[in-house]
This record gives sequence, structure tokens and C-alpha cells, in this order.
Amino acid sequence: MRVQDIQSVVDLLKLAKIGLEEKKEREENELEALDAVEFNLPENLNGVKPLISVDGSYAFLFSFLGAETWIVMFRIATTEYKIEIKNGEIHYCMNASPKVYDHLNVISFNEIILASQPKVYSKTADIASNFEGRRSNIFASNIMSYLEDLTLDKISKTRKNCILLKDGALLTFKALERESIYRNILSNCRENNIMFAGVSKSTSTHLLNDFYTDDYFLKKYYDKKYANLTYVPIPEELIKKQTKFDIWGDVHFAKLHKEALKWFRVDIAKEMDYKDDLFSSIAAYSMIKLIPGYPIGLIETHKVAKSVRDFKESYLLELLESFKKLGLDFKDVLDGAVDIDGRQYKSFHEILDQI
Repeated sequence: MRVQDIQSVVDLLKLAKIGLEEKKEREENELEALDAVEFNLPENLNGVKPLISVDGSYAFLFSFLGAETWIVMFRIATTEYKIEIKNGEIHYCMNASPKVYDHLNVISFNEIILASQPKVYSKTADIASNFEGRRSNIFASNIMSYLEDLTLDKISKTRKNCILLKDGALLTFKALERESIYRNILSNCRENNIMFAGVSKSTSTHLLNDFYTDDYFLKKYYDKKYANLTYVPIPEELIKKQTKFDIWGDVHFAKLHKEALKWFRVDIAKEMDYKDDLFSSIAAYSMIKLIPGYPIGLIETHKVAKSVRDFKESYLLELLESFKKLGLDFKDVLDGAVDIDGRQYKSFHEILDQI
């Protein structure tokens, strides 16, 4: 390597360092404009409302890529926890057994199939069509979200005096026209004294910074400044950047434990007056040593929901047996089926031999 080339590299790195210092100064100035609110755990932990959590998952059972058609098993799970204090220590106790709602369905971009399904499928297909390479997953995740919303609506009608948490942000694509169901949920929550919010496991938004994701940006710059429980309300003008979505909650990022692994996005139902109580209550359910700062209800509900993928082979066997009973030529079905990446299933004939 020539000394001249090395010197050129060093000179460029020095320029980059200057740029980084200027960028850091700008970011620190931007942070000064963000309000941060510190809060405490509830004084009476025994008085914290029960926590009901809702999460969903799905598994592709068959993928007929030539026909852009998939058979999918959706699973929506709910759990309910309460807090008990024993010998001065906090205990999370199940208030009811976990509930599972399975939905076997077809998602497809085939117009004939879409015409025979509820309108939500054709609307979702239109949106998913814009995501080349991820069409099937975008389609499935939005149908899963729709099923989650139906579950939230049912819970909000039938339960009272509790905390209701949805996995994920309280937002939907405008094109899906979910206003009716969310208006019902919000109205039910007001009537039944339910504190409603959405908590996101992860977020890729860049509302606060072009380079870092929002949760990492806050962890990087706010963790040292705010050692205690803290939430940061996100200004409305920043939220308006997400023009493709309806936002059903006021958006915050929150540190729900002093040793939280990350800041979580927390959307609190709009026009509600329980913000401080809700953050304190969610934090009370987020004292798990293994994953500090994330609510126990969402941890366990996620485990139950994702179990749909663990039992995929069992669902396949059941489906194949049903094909046989219905008189379908399921050998042809197997020969035409491929996995989500377009590879033909090689193990299906082995499964077939077991029937």
C-alpha cells in the first residue's frame, strides 16, 4: 500500500469524524425539544388491575405459488394475569387459563377466490401487492391483525375494570378501513373502565432520527439521562408523517424498568385520562428479571401464539387426512405444493405414508 493512499484515507476519516461530531450536536439539540416524564410504580401493587394481553401468529401450511394461493393457520392467544404480594415480593399469578382461537383459511391473490371471501381479504390483497418479495407475509400479517382486532373488540365488550394490551402499535392501513371496529373498541373501553394500549416488541420507525430506529435512539441518548421509569410522548406533527396509517392511540416510547433492555413503543388509546396510571400499571407487570421492562402478559401470550408454528406438522397431517376423507386427490395437492420460498416439499410424501 502506498503511503499517499493511506494518508488520503486518514484525511477522509478525519472529515467523517467532524461530520459525526456535528451530527451528534444536532441530535442532542433535537432531544432537548422532547419532553420526558418520569413516573413511579403504583403505591399499592395489590390494587393494580388485572392484565389481559392479546397476540397472534400464523403458519403457512401449503404454498401454491403458481396460483399465488396459500393455506394458513392463524392463532390468536390471550392471557390474563394479576399481581399478588407475598412476603414482600411481587408475584404474577394467572387469573384465568390462556385462551387460543385458531382460524384455518386461504389467502390468495386469485380474483375468483377473493370474490368469495369477506371484503377485508381483497382490501388486504391490494395493500400486499405493493410489497414485492413480501406479498404473502404482508397479506398474512394483516389478516392476523384483523383477527386480533376482532378479539380485542370481544374482550372490550365482555370484560370490565382491567388493563387490555395488544401486541403491536395501535395503527392500521387507511385502506383497510378499520375505523368502525376501533371506534367500538375505544367506546367499550370507556364504558367498561378498561385501560387500553398497544405495546410493540420492535419498531423500525425513524420519527426522531434518520439513522437510528426510535427505540435505539432513545436508549442511546436517554438511558444515561433518565435512570428511572420514563416515558416520552411523541409530538403529533411527527406522527403525521405516517400518512398511510390510521393511528388509534397517542404514541409514546417508554422505559418500563430501570434496567430495561430497550425502550418500547406504547400507544395509549386516544382521549383517555389514565396515562400516568397506565404506565405505572404496565411497569408493575414488567418486573421480570429475565426480560426487564416488557410486560409478563405479552411475554407469555407470545409464547402461546407462536406455538402454532411448533405444531405445523400435526396440522399438515390433519389437513391431509381431511383431504382423504373428502375424496380429494391429495397426491396432486402435494405434488403442486411448495414452501414459502418456492421449494417443493420433499417430506410430504413421507407424511403421506403415515396416513
